[in-house]
Amino acid sequence: MAATEKPPVTGAGSFNGVLTWVDQRFPLMQLWREHLAEYYAPKNFNFWYYFGSLALLVLVLQIVTGIFLTMHYKPDAAQAFASVEYIMRDVPAGWLIRYLHSTGASAFFIVVYLHMFRGLMYGSYRRPRELVWIFGMLIYLCLMAEAFFGYLLPWGQMSYWGAQVIVNLF
Repeated sequence: MAATEKPPVTGAGSFNGVLTWVDQRFPLMQLWREHLAEYYAPKNFNFWYYFGSLALLVLVLQIVTGIFLTMHYKPDAAQAFASVEYIMRDVPAGWLIRYLHSTGASAFFIVVYLHMFRGLMYGSYRRPRELVWIFGMLIYLCLMAEAFFGYLLPWGQMSYWGAQVIVNLF
């Protein structure tokens, strides 16, 4: 070994030693390998199967932006529209968060419809997965109701007349 070369760092003081010590107590690297890094997909896996995960990603975006909007929204019929204007004009990046939320709702429906189309195309509603399809349809009905109620929240003219149309259907 030349005088200028340093020996490799090993033992308890090295980063690999720390990782080994942590991995013996909490197998994070093993979980990473088994469930993420070396996860083998079926041979018939294609892009149609991405829409379920994409729906989850858009749902997380909706939840995060919805929580932010909830912090500044006033749930009162007299103040709802004014609070939306406040979010759009005075809250830093409020306009961006609101448009991300409203566009995300449309994106969520598009992704959910594509996910449902994949289920129809591959026959995921057939035995033995009938209950999965039924629960999916129940979730879809809840999604429709939640989207309608979210549409009502600004309580502007569009929201008011949309509510009138739906109420008069029943």
